[in-house]
Amino acid sequence: MSDEILKKEDLFDVIKHGTAWFDKKIKEELEKLVSSEHSMRCDSDDEYHYIYDNECYLFILKGKIEVRCDRENVFSSYKTVEFPITNVNDIQMAYECFRSMTMEDEEE
Repeated sequence: MSDEILKKEDLFDVIKHGTAWFDKKIKEELEKLVSSEHSMRCDSDDEYHYIYDNECYLFILKGKIEVRCDRENVFSSYKTVEFPITNVNDIQMAYECFRSMTMEDEEE
């Protein structure tokens, strides 16, 4: 963990979740990046949050982001990549990976 001063609420979340990058905080940071390009969705139990675009998914799961491509005939076909989140840059890398998967052209 960095030398940043934690707010009391964040400290309780670190104790509860075991990491400073719990799902709610990841979601908040990710929403700053996605702006109007994508929107976050929640499962029916509000357990996890995700983005869906062009048969690609970005899931927030227990302090990490998972990016998955379910498309055929692209470089990333059926590929899943996990990003453990330790800082804001990790969130940005995961989102860029997701965006690149959604924009891949089909191979011939």
